[in-house]
Amino acid sequence: MTRVLYLTEEPIRFAEPMVRGGAIHVRNVVAGLRDRGHEVALVDWNDRPDRPFQHSVSPRSRFVDGAVRTALRAASVGSRRQTEVIVSKTRKTYLPGLLAARRLGIPHVAHVGSSLEPRAGIGNRLSAASFSLRLQAPHDAYFVVCDAIVAELDARGVRGDVFDVKNAVDTDRFSTEPTDPDTVARFRAGHAATVGEADLTLGFVGGLHDYKGVFDLADAMADCAADASLLVAGDGPAREQLAARLGDLATFLGAVPYEDIPAVYHAMDAFVLPSHTEGLPRVVLEAQATATPVIATRVGGVPEVVDDGETGLLVDSHDPAGLADAIDRLATSPAERTELGDAGRSAVERSYAWGALYDRYERFLKEVVGDDESVEGRDE
Repeated sequence: MTRVLYLTEEPIRFAEPMVRGGAIHVRNVVAGLRDRGHEVALVDWNDRPDRPFQHSVSPRSRFVDGAVRTALRAASVGSRRQTEVIVSKTRKTYLPGLLAARRLGIPHVAHVGSSLEPRAGIGNRLSAASFSLRLQAPHDAYFVVCDAIVAELDARGVRGDVFDVKNAVDTDRFSTEPTDPDTVARFRAGHAATVGEADLTLGFVGGLHDYKGVFDLADAMADCAADASLLVAGDGPAREQLAARLGDLATFLGAVPYEDIPAVYHAMDAFVLPSHTEGLPRVVLEAQATATPVIATRVGGVPEVVDDGETGLLVDSHDPAGLADAIDRLATSPAERTELGDAGRSAVERSYAWGALYDRYERFLKEVVGDDESVEGRDE
């Protein structure tokens, strides 16, 4: 049994659905480890905590005030609960978590779930620089979600033990057979009413931003030999321009409730993620878990979960022509779509179900706190 204090700036709901992948990760890890007998407490930024082990703060500001409140609350809760290790999940909690851990004389773990590579734009570059500086503080260990982030940390001279906890998906919720056929039928009917019949229905799930490669996808669809349409679940600043570019080739569902996301995957023939930068995107795992074939770009940790030609298709980022070729390939081969989808599902079941992630957390937390019973297997 390990006594853990988990920190995040996101509000965590245990009694109602959530949408953001990072928040779902925190909720599931905290609940999953508690179910396994570990004493896990949570400090989040939340004015409506719904569990007694949530020791939430409500910052007046997301900057100085939030950091100070988090550090003080973490030190207080950690002392009362005789915490053995603090894990900070989000960047605004890295330094508060480290300060609290030093005050308590216990190890601090920074969890890194996204790429450190800066996106276009001065604001994004400043954010990435701040991210890197926070990670270069003397944390005792790092939990990462893919080997690509290990390499990014190393390139920036970040020191400390690094453990690959990977990512996870609910393989019961995201299953090979739809749990809500009526919702699947509704999405398909609405899409057909908007775009008509097509040889291949592509799907995109996520935020509509330029760095997600959505305009590369629009260019690729214009160049496809196949008659392909696009079903989009998500919203963002690129939506209006993307809709103008795609015209009657696309249906925009907007922000879809998380409980309906499995039905979105079942309403498409293939999932596409043309991103320019990623960590280990959960949407790829979700698509694979539903046996939906994946087309994605070779960025971040994507090649670690998509074996090109085996569990999906990989193309270079910023390459609409290569993306169009991959779309045409799947449009003309239903058999390959089935093979890729089935292989993707098998791969997710082996390594990316939540139970496997909890196993990794348990092993690595024991190593961080110096438990004599720790198990070999770092950086798996």
